[in-house]
Amino acid sequence: MGSGMGLSALTLLLLGAVELCGGYKAGAPLFACRTMTPGHGAPAQSDLAPYTLSADPVGPPDAGRVRVNLVAPRGAFFVGYLIQARNLKTEDAVGSFVRVPQDASLIDCGNKGSAITQRDNKRKRTVDVDWEAPDGWNDDVQFLATVVLNYTTFWTKMESDAIQIVKRGAPPQRPADVNAPQDQDLSAWENQLYSGCGSTKNCVGAPPNCFQSKTCTAVGTISRQNDGNFLIEMLAKNSKYVAYGFSDDIKMGGDAVIECEGGDDGRVQAFRSWNVPNNKKNVRRPEDQVDFSLQRSLRSDGAIACSLVLSSQFSALDSETFRPIQFDLDNNEYHALLAAGSALKQNTVGFHDVAYVSSPEKKVLSNYRKVIKRDEIFDGCGATKNCFGIPQGCIELQSCTAVATFMVQGTRYIFEMKANGAAYVAVGLSEDNKMGGDAVMECVHEGSASSNSIRAYTSWNKPGDKANERLGENGITLLNGTYVDGTIYCKLIRDPVTTVKGKVFDLTRDEYNVLLAAGSTLKPSGVGYHDVAVDATAQKKALSDVSAFTASTKIFVHLHGVFMVSAWIGAASIGIVLARYYKQTWVGSRLCTKDQWFAWHRFLMVITWLLSVSGGIIIFYEVGGWVQGPSETHALLGVITTSLAFIQPIGAYLRPHPESSKRWVFNWLHWLIGNGAHIVGIVTIFLAVEIGKAELPPWTDWILVAYVAYYVLVHLILSVSGCMSEQQKQQRVNSFPMKDMHLSRSPSYIERKSDAPYSGFRKFILFLYVLGIIAVTAVLNVMIVYAPIEKNWDSMKEMIMP
Repeated sequence: MGSGMGLSALTLLLLGAVELCGGYKAGAPLFACRTMTPGHGAPAQSDLAPYTLSADPVGPPDAGRVRVNLVAPRGAFFVGYLIQARNLKTEDAVGSFVRVPQDASLIDCGNKGSAITQRDNKRKRTVDVDWEAPDGWNDDVQFLATVVLNYTTFWTKMESDAIQIVKRGAPPQRPADVNAPQDQDLSAWENQLYSGCGSTKNCVGAPPNCFQSKTCTAVGTISRQNDGNFLIEMLAKNSKYVAYGFSDDIKMGGDAVIECEGGDDGRVQAFRSWNVPNNKKNVRRPEDQVDFSLQRSLRSDGAIACSLVLSSQFSALDSETFRPIQFDLDNNEYHALLAAGSALKQNTVGFHDVAYVSSPEKKVLSNYRKVIKRDEIFDGCGATKNCFGIPQGCIELQSCTAVATFMVQGTRYIFEMKANGAAYVAVGLSEDNKMGGDAVMECVHEGSASSNSIRAYTSWNKPGDKANERLGENGITLLNGTYVDGTIYCKLIRDPVTTVKGKVFDLTRDEYNVLLAAGSTLKPSGVGYHDVAVDATAQKKALSDVSAFTASTKIFVHLHGVFMVSAWIGAASIGIVLARYYKQTWVGSRLCTKDQWFAWHRFLMVITWLLSVSGGIIIFYEVGGWVQGPSETHALLGVITTSLAFIQPIGAYLRPHPESSKRWVFNWLHWLIGNGAHIVGIVTIFLAVEIGKAELPPWTDWILVAYVAYYVLVHLILSVSGCMSEQQKQQRVNSFPMKDMHLSRSPSYIERKSDAPYSGFRKFILFLYVLGIIAVTAVLNVMIVYAPIEKNWDSMKEMIMP
């Protein structure tokens, strides 16, 4: 034993005699905090260090103080050192050194004074210091030391024995408010989370765009409270944790996180954590468990939800540099990160297998308005150039699906065009706001979807033909064109004066309506259907007149939609039910000398006839003739519906007497034509959702599906009611017109003087049915008139709640 120690001391003396310059005389640098390796360019010694590192508690048992000794063997020395206390779970430096020798200095490795090193490179034989744990600490720690003999000879991360340390104080590692109130109503949580998004709070959800349909798998919201703190609410289904992060970008790394986790015992706990940069790793540290509190929580049906209050200003410790990162939610902009998963790891969350999403906008989180991303194409609109975009009002919000700008520089007329989700975008110069006899400039994305090949062409809209003829590239010069992530853009110059098909277009003297169109498909020698966007300016203007173009009115399109929905979903739906199920209701009560059911049935069907014919005339006037492309099927079925509706009252007027032997023919034809027109009319309305000009959201289909289900359900209920009524009377009751289609009306039918059984039930069902039909009709008409409803609704909210 003695000879071994003597040999070690001799070896150290020989190694220490080699004096090399260039080391860190003032101690270890800050970058050595994590690795504890000197930046000398030499490898650490691989053999066992000859020095001794010991750590022993001192003072009262709950004082949390440890005396640390680093000792060289007899006759040996060292010139440099770095000592830290490490959390065994996270390997982070913890606590601080409180009794420091004059020849030593402290380093802030994450926490203030959490490491100690030498001030000079004089020879040393021992270091004796005291270390103190953070308030509330109750866990194991282990001391690590790096010892330097000379510039090329050093040992790293010598370990002391692990010791358990307890110190009085509020325990920072304890989950925040573990016993927060538990709510049991999951649906109430969801409704509260969805309410106010974009107006009173910022929201992020997975999958993206799930808020309108309220189908988020995970959702997180944040709002500023009156006391200056921020309320964070989160919910995730089929998850054991849900987490909300604050990031400078949309990726994980270098982010402050607040997370809620739920155990199998039903408890929900909250923690703060840190996403390690470039490491896909999340760590929790005792020092971060401050500045927040868990208010309430939920663990139900596999879902987890929590509500927390977070200080507007807090710091998070960077695990790489050990420097605190300041977060200021009132003044700094952040992306919101949301994650959820079905498994937990020890002292951290598991893989984000349920949800992981980031907010597309970087913003101050107390600002609930949508961030307008700057797009250079909108620069100067209304000041130095004309701009026209689709949908109406999109220029101000820079949210156009398609946009075109026109600027005059000397004798040059510069056009810019841009469209999202399109294979082409085109601008036409027209003498009216209709297609036909127009000079067109097309920007086309040719080649594969990944290529960036943009070509510009001129073309001609044939008068009265709804067709376009490509002419070539004469009269225009393409300056720039791009195709990125489905967005096509081009910038071109058009000659001031051109002649197209014998027609002169003089931009310097004449005024024009501007036509704007975009579509997702191309033809071999031209553009395809305008399924992305199509519109025209309301008035003619000189392109050099810099003022805002306004879109042409869509009042006829809106009237057509309102008329047809009111006719076939509204009036016809009620009129058909009255005629089929209510002939033996309100017996003896007459309106305009007619039975109640007949008077109302006739009134509603006349309304249906008037609205259908008017709607057909209006839309033919608007489009100027027959249409091509995807709208053609809608148009064809619409003509069939209107034609059937047109001949139905003529047949009713010419119907034979009830006792005529030919009455059954009328009964069948009237039933077939009426129901056929109704069915075709509803199918036609379904097809209208896909037409770009209607600007209806895709979820309109679900409203129509709900209507169909409601309509069928009421038929089933009333059919069952009719069967029960018939059984009770023990005789045939003419509740179903189909039963008498092969017979004339019998005298017994005419002489009936009282309502069939269950008339009160039928009246109640009719009341509910009419209310439902009116509601569906009203909702659809509002969506048609204010189309596109989503953007117009957002604009209205912006004006109401700026």
